[in-house]
Amino acid sequence: MKHRIGFILSSLLMVLLLVTLACTPAAQPAPVPAATPRPTTAPSQSPVTAQDTEWEKVIAAAKVEGSVVVYAGSDFGGPVRPAIISAFKEKYGIDVSILVGRGSDAQQRAKVERQIKKPVGDLVMLGSTSTGDFLEADLADPMDKLLPELTINKDKFYYNPVFDPQGRAIAVTEITLGPIINTNLVKPADEPKSWFDLLDPKWKGKILLADPRRGGGGMSNFHTLQYFKVLDESYFNKLMALDIGLFGGSSQEGDNMVARGEYALEWSAGFDLAVPLITEGAPVKFLDMKEGMCVQTGNILLVKDRPHPNATRLLSNYLVSFEGQKLIHSSRGSKSVRKDSGDFTPEKARVKVTKPLVRDYQAILTTNTYQEMAQRVFGKK
Repeated sequence: MKHRIGFILSSLLMVLLLVTLACTPAAQPAPVPAATPRPTTAPSQSPVTAQDTEWEKVIAAAKVEGSVVVYAGSDFGGPVRPAIISAFKEKYGIDVSILVGRGSDAQQRAKVERQIKKPVGDLVMLGSTSTGDFLEADLADPMDKLLPELTINKDKFYYNPVFDPQGRAIAVTEITLGPIINTNLVKPADEPKSWFDLLDPKWKGKILLADPRRGGGGMSNFHTLQYFKVLDESYFNKLMALDIGLFGGSSQEGDNMVARGEYALEWSAGFDLAVPLITEGAPVKFLDMKEGMCVQTGNILLVKDRPHPNATRLLSNYLVSFEGQKLIHSSRGSKSVRKDSGDFTPEKARVKVTKPLVRDYQAILTTNTYQEMAQRVFGKK
């Protein structure tokens, strides 16, 4: 009897357990996280970020090197120099030394350092004439494939910034060369509209010209206007007969001479370099000549055998980036070579060049012919 009662109780407990299990909701499986979507853009098309391992290696190596030495033409002096030094140091902790002088000085330094196998300079920043000389001396390495900005953001530039076919020079600035006048000495009715207006005898003793025999802006303008067949040698013989002043210093020196009233007009001024004078209220104005105006680029080049290859590569990429371009051109008061970095030219200093004559790589290959002409016109140095 006891066994029957035990059996009945066990059976009842089993039934209650089964009923309980049947009424309990089934446990739901843990949700599976959604798969992270694959990027639709190839890595090579994405902006350089902290996750870009290869570029991070360059940055790390650059920080170990710790410094960059730059030889720069006068176009990269003024407020641009301290701006670059300060911003790059703050961003990467890397020191930048910029030695400003003539383009020929930069070439001579790099040449001697290579000959004695004691390199110091890493990067040069030069105008078109000096760029051509530097390339001809075979002192620069290709750099276009080393800068991510030129691959990732190449559509951000107004034109291809790679200056020469071998990719050894990259444009970071654009420079318009032409006349500036002292508005106290030249009234609106007397402003020249043509290069040939300057041959009028009334300009005798009033024109200043950067010596074309010394390269720089003087040679660039002298060469370009003849390369595009606007002027010829006879024009300059007539100009010389007007007792023009020749100067061999920096472009800023010529700008200041006109601002002070020592001359009424400078024939081959770099417009962007005179912007500070205009913003400070100096009686200076740019002119646009109807036959055309010389436009050239300021370029960066990697020096062969440079002692700080990674830091130099990092600085070069920075100078063509949105941030670097904004820094350069806000400091200069000029227009960026990138579409997205802005035009910082003050409104009262802007001039619309109706006929730009671009001094490209093919043009500078003919410079030597015009250097010989400059010797004939202005005499041997």
